[in-house]
Amino acid sequence: MTMQTAPVWRGPWRLALLDLDGTLYRGDQVIPGAPAFVARLRAQGIQPVFFTNNASKTPQQVAHKLVALGIEASADEVCTSAQAAAAWIRDEVGPGARVAFVGMDGLACALAEAGLAGVPMRDPASAEAVGRCAAAVMGLDTRVTYQELARFCRHVSALGRFVLTNADPRLPVEDAFHPGNGALGALVTTTTGIEPVVIGKPSVRFVEFALRRFGARPEEAVIIGDNLATDIAAGRQAGVYAIQVLTGVPDARDDQGVWTPDARVASVADLLL
Repeated sequence: MTMQTAPVWRGPWRLALLDLDGTLYRGDQVIPGAPAFVARLRAQGIQPVFFTNNASKTPQQVAHKLVALGIEASADEVCTSAQAAAAWIRDEVGPGARVAFVGMDGLACALAEAGLAGVPMRDPASAEAVGRCAAAVMGLDTRVTYQELARFCRHVSALGRFVLTNADPRLPVEDAFHPGNGALGALVTTTTGIEPVVIGKPSVRFVEFALRRFGARPEEAVIIGDNLATDIAAGRQAGVYAIQVLTGVPDARDDQGVWTPDARVASVADLLL
């Protein structure tokens, strides 16, 4: 495929799956032109979906940050890997099932909203539920302890499988990196010998979840993000037109795998048509 240096903003797209950190903002700084770009999508009748691998925040928290940065957003337009993971688990084991989990507010709320009974590893009594949970899921938890990880590994060993909201190995923090959810998941795999079912980008599962939720077909959607290995890979594998922006990961111009975007621009400001 010959990659375009500027996208053909073709239609009729109905849905825009928008990565957040590195695409609409960097840390606590909005990307110039991002608020106007989202407003332009709305004016063209294209539904923006704030499409994030971050499973630690609730949709309300995500929308609050976007609004604080000047980007019009509501919680029902946010799509997180925690929500997708909870929906996948519910489809696998049924509503009302008990689910062992490591995670923060975003995952706890997603499980509850999906009709699942979350069993948090933060509760020491969760060790007594080994063998009585139907599933186990891990999302990023920046406060997780050794004992909580040990309890989770016991649940995973008993179940023979576990779900990872996303497999991002690193979490960018200012001028450094902290362990991401993929790093924590690797610890569980090393301990138990069990590979996870990954839901977030680059998994097609996450894109398909968003398409179903908003009632769109792949050809009616576009995905815009900075990371070739997650955003662009997810879109290309799902048959969704994929545009890469260069405002995010430092190596965004480099080859991060076999996936190349359908188009590449410097930032979302270049998509103000």
